[in-house]
Amino acid sequence: MTNYYEKATKFAEEHIKPVSGKIDSTKEFPAEIFDKLKDKGYLKLLIPEELGGLGGDIYDHCEVIRAFSKASATVGLTYMMHNVGLNLLLNGTEEQLKNKILHEIKEEGKILALAYSESGSGVNFYYPDKTRAEKEGDEWVINGAKSMVTSGTYASYYMVIAKTGEAKEETDNFIVPLDAEGVSFKMEYWNGIGLQGNVSCPMSLENIRLPEAYRTGKPYSGMEQILTLVAPPFIAGLASVYSGLNEAISEEAIMHATDRTFPDGSKLSEVDTIKRHISRIYNYANASVSATQSAAMAACNGDEDALPKILSARVIASENAIESGRLGMLIGGGRAYSQFRNFSNYLADSLAGQVMAPSEDIIHQWIGSVLTGQDIP
Repeated sequence: MTNYYEKATKFAEEHIKPVSGKIDSTKEFPAEIFDKLKDKGYLKLLIPEELGGLGGDIYDHCEVIRAFSKASATVGLTYMMHNVGLNLLLNGTEEQLKNKILHEIKEEGKILALAYSESGSGVNFYYPDKTRAEKEGDEWVINGAKSMVTSGTYASYYMVIAKTGEAKEETDNFIVPLDAEGVSFKMEYWNGIGLQGNVSCPMSLENIRLPEAYRTGKPYSGMEQILTLVAPPFIAGLASVYSGLNEAISEEAIMHATDRTFPDGSKLSEVDTIKRHISRIYNYANASVSATQSAAMAACNGDEDALPKILSARVIASENAIESGRLGMLIGGGRAYSQFRNFSNYLADSLAGQVMAPSEDIIHQWIGSVLTGQDIP
């Protein structure tokens, strides 16, 4: 076991929590925080020690995300996206290009993100509908569009999945630099209900030309890479985001109930209904954290049931966060409605969990398929 959670919690208290309100109100990407993440080494958490990183694993990944998400779910989510892109880079990229990008991450603080979702494929992002890559000589030419790209315009490299053959499953991942000619974003389309600073705006790719090295893995390995390199840290990471958010709701509920005093001197925390609400929120948070830690440990150990545990943790954490957000609003009452407390922001952040790809409906299908010995559809 590592102490990454304790260190990340201290970092979050010092650098993230003081500006979390600004992130929500301005809807701006937390670029200054990422500068500090670079200084403290968090951007290289998953890079092996022999390559100049911290040598962290998926459990460390989850614990750091949870700590960050308690202070700001936006920071936890955008940091998670970087780590997921990094995992793909480390395991599926030509050596020279990999070393180049790793150097930029470690020394310059450049970050990674995913560009998967499309308006046509929706939550089935692993089967791109609009984006296609075609080989022309020694180069790949990519055309298409992505509907919601986290860290839009702020990441230096985007992991883009594109159709490369005729069959549905014939796809590949490509590393697309932000400064590649033909890359553009529609920032004006970003107006999410919650997670305000993650800037998930549409991305256009027009005649992007990339050398062969920028395609990751073997031909037609898009779905395989998603299942082995992307899904585990991504879905476990989402579970961590919503576990941290649930813990934040719990702390806010306890603080508000113990601070709120009635004219007769009694406290809101003395009301039996409020006690029950607080208990339920705490129980939801505890269950989410426990499920996520268990799933991450199973992944570290290579357990056979690691995948269903990860998928289940994601559902548990996101569903619990929504219910905790609702109960938090009841505890906060008029002060929550008037946004005097953070309850309304927490509820808004939690609602994204229902639709964020892969959505809960898709996750339930995946769990059922895995548990009954079927392929993920």
